[in-house]
Amino acid sequence: MFSNKYLLYPKSKTFEHFFSTDDLQLWYGKGTFKIKKKNIHLSFNDSEKGIKKNNRIDKIYNQSKKTDTLTVRFYDDKNNPPSGHIRYNEKYFYTDFDIGIIKISKDEFNGNESPVVETFIQGELVTIKLSELKKLETLTITAYDIYSYYHFESNFNRVLKFSKNQLKSADFYHTTNKRKVIFELE
Repeated sequence: MFSNKYLLYPKSKTFEHFFSTDDLQLWYGKGTFKIKKKNIHLSFNDSEKGIKKNNRIDKIYNQSKKTDTLTVRFYDDKNNPPSGHIRYNEKYFYTDFDIGIIKISKDEFNGNESPVVETFIQGELVTIKLSELKKLETLTITAYDIYSYYHFESNFNRVLKFSKNQLKSADFYHTTNKRKVIFELE
């Protein structure tokens, strides 16, 4: 029902932690470790930093013609079709369920040539300034909502006691019912 794995990489002194639950949650953490006496000291770093680097917002302009509609495309390598929303002045615009696109009439921006819109990416509200609205044709947002798949373990320390290749105590999620947890070298 549960899977709790620590992958230790001795050469780089780094580790990854994967904890899966029976309700399909995945907890993920990574960082550095030290072995002192009979303890493994795990220092969890910013476990989601690498994934956030994949976020990208692009604005595509058409210099030859002005359009009366702004197209917003969401790209998500986890959901197909992707979903998302754009908010402007407390009004929400949601993706079409079939293709993951939002079409917004530029009249919604009341003549504002540089409106600021908001969207929600990976647990954060992100503001996007749309300059030269008359020429702006498409806004693409490449990201996925990692929080619907992962829970991140970041910025804390954990100490695990061991003897030979076995943990002495139950793991931190109490899933082993005090059975021994064995470290396997792969």
